[in-house]
Amino acid sequence: MGKLKSPPKPPAAPDPERVRKADDSRERSEGKREIGPLPKVKNPARKARGKKSLKAFMKAYFPRRFRLGFSSAHDTAIERMEGCTDNGELFACAMPRGFGKTTIAEVAVLRAVLYGKRRFVVLVCATGPLAQRRLKQLMRELETNDLLLEDFPEACYPIRKLDRIHNRAKGQTLNGKPTRMELNRDGIILPTVKGAACSGAVIQVAGMESAIRGMNVGGPDGEPLRPDMAVIDDAQTRDSAKSPIQTNEREAIVTGDVLGLAGPDVSMAAVMLCTVIYPGDLSERFLDPEKHPEWQGVRTKTLDSFPARLDLWDEYAEIRRQSFRDGSKGRRATEFYKKNRAEMDAGAAPTWQDKKKPNELSAVQSAMNWFYTSRAAFMAEGQNAPELDSGSAGAKELVPTEVTKRLSGCDRYVVPPDVTRLTAFIDCGGGKGRGLWYAVCGWTDGFGGAVIDYGTWPRQVRTVFAADDMRPGLAELYPTLSVSERLYKGLTDLAAEVLPREYLRERTAERLRVERCLVDVGWEPKTVWSWCRQTPFWPIVTPSKGIARTKTAKGVAEWASRPGEPRPGHHWRLTASELGQGRMCQFDTDAWKSILWERLTSPLGGAGCLHLYGKAGPHAPTHELLGEHLAAETAEPVTIRGSTFDKWTERPHRPDNHWFDGLVGCAVGASMQGVTFDPGTAAGVPVQALAPVKVMSFSEMQRAARAARNGGRR
Repeated sequence: MGKLKSPPKPPAAPDPERVRKADDSRERSEGKREIGPLPKVKNPARKARGKKSLKAFMKAYFPRRFRLGFSSAHDTAIERMEGCTDNGELFACAMPRGFGKTTIAEVAVLRAVLYGKRRFVVLVCATGPLAQRRLKQLMRELETNDLLLEDFPEACYPIRKLDRIHNRAKGQTLNGKPTRMELNRDGIILPTVKGAACSGAVIQVAGMESAIRGMNVGGPDGEPLRPDMAVIDDAQTRDSAKSPIQTNEREAIVTGDVLGLAGPDVSMAAVMLCTVIYPGDLSERFLDPEKHPEWQGVRTKTLDSFPARLDLWDEYAEIRRQSFRDGSKGRRATEFYKKNRAEMDAGAAPTWQDKKKPNELSAVQSAMNWFYTSRAAFMAEGQNAPELDSGSAGAKELVPTEVTKRLSGCDRYVVPPDVTRLTAFIDCGGGKGRGLWYAVCGWTDGFGGAVIDYGTWPRQVRTVFAADDMRPGLAELYPTLSVSERLYKGLTDLAAEVLPREYLRERTAERLRVERCLVDVGWEPKTVWSWCRQTPFWPIVTPSKGIARTKTAKGVAEWASRPGEPRPGHHWRLTASELGQGRMCQFDTDAWKSILWERLTSPLGGAGCLHLYGKAGPHAPTHELLGEHLAAETAEPVTIRGSTFDKWTERPHRPDNHWFDGLVGCAVGASMQGVTFDPGTAAGVPVQALAPVKVMSFSEMQRAARAARNGGRR
């Protein structure tokens, strides 16, 4: 028999002291969670005025943020923004830098939700971190603005009771009902208060590069809320403004993602407050009544008109510069302005009379100080009318929006009537071997012509992509091959498609073929050399390598002649391979990039003008990515060992320049084939070219290849 179990012990009596402490803690916790009743509105008349007018709301509740009077630019922006908030319109306004457009945007967002004019507002900024800063500023106003607390207790009082401990919002109640408030890094959901216009309203922030699609939250009654207003504040960065590709992407985000946030039965309101940075940037596109007339674009300025006596201002600017040099910090210039103010102000029309610093006498003086400190910045950020940057003296660059307009009037693969020969170039190292980049150009007798074709191997479905993001790349196209094997296979397949192609001359039945193709040997040189020797196109294929000038390396044109080498060409020469596998073309990249720059910037119609294929019209090719590659580098003159030349360097954040290299290689190939410069169109040493290589048909190439393999027998 088992041992009998002893009866269970009766539970110990609760400790009265522990029970008392638990009850006290529960009462204190419930007391902190329950915040009712709400205070009454202190000034109903003031609140009513703010509902009718955005300007009245700004003056009444944010006197510290709007200490100065409003300008005509402010009046325009405020009036249009009020129409968007109240009526669901679209509005784009370019305001000068320093006019407080961000502050206006933040206040407009608060008014929209506090009065219930909009239930879900999204504030979109250029970047995510910038959007986070805007959200913190909105939270700070709701938490600390006593004037808002007085007239909007339904929104601000529950937030104040959190004492900045946002986790308390989960258990907060008002008159026994949860406020369902949320405050986090992505946005704010205002308290749920029965009868309040702002009950459960939402403010969220996002950067242009973040996921904007699909924003929605649950409303106070469980119904899904979707955005009904977007405020877009400075949607571009300086880098994105200079890039047509990034500008196109951001334009698509605004017109597609942002405006598509609203439900199908909701009138979406949107405000874009912006500053023009570069010609053709995102701001200019939405201000253009031809491109986006629905956005009611308005462009405001610091000066509606400049002073008439700029000669006096030139004298003032020189006095001011000298005054800073001698330590008087501009005071002598201010005295000069004070003495001649009437004449110097004549004709000037500042839009904001109160915009001046403590040591300045007027808004005109403030604007002209900015103008003489940095004309480019003033015209762009002060006048919203940027001037084309000409760079430093002698600097060279290509502007994508200008280059891509130079259309030849011929479709792809069609040769203009004045073109006499075709050349090609293949860049093997793009994206560290992800793919091949090629270009085909047609050349006239004056070294002008047109880009006939360009592309990549493997072919890409997307029109905009990076070299290291090619999908598919060579690795995906030839998954079973090694790096060198897939490069060899890629060259074989690309050449078989491009080199035997017959290009039809416009308006005639004449057909032309590529007669010289340079192939870059800078990456995997042994593989490229092997392919160049073994391809059936070997008679027209030449390995090549660009050589840049440095402090220690002379330019190709300065190299001493070597026994057995053909005479040099224009900044290129045929040299023996360092691998001992035949001859290659080495050329001066700096010199030839400057030559190509001349071709792409010469006036249209000139003998040395280079065009891009395509016909003007609604279906014209955009050449966006090509324009990006061509603008990837800039040049400035440098002098090394007594020789002055253009030194080309890559721009920051613009790593892909493979088609730029491709067009340069095509130009070198044309020079090898005997094309010379039109007199007066090319600077540098006299042009010397080898005798052109005879053009061979594809069948002749095959016969020659068989003869080479069979010891001369065909």
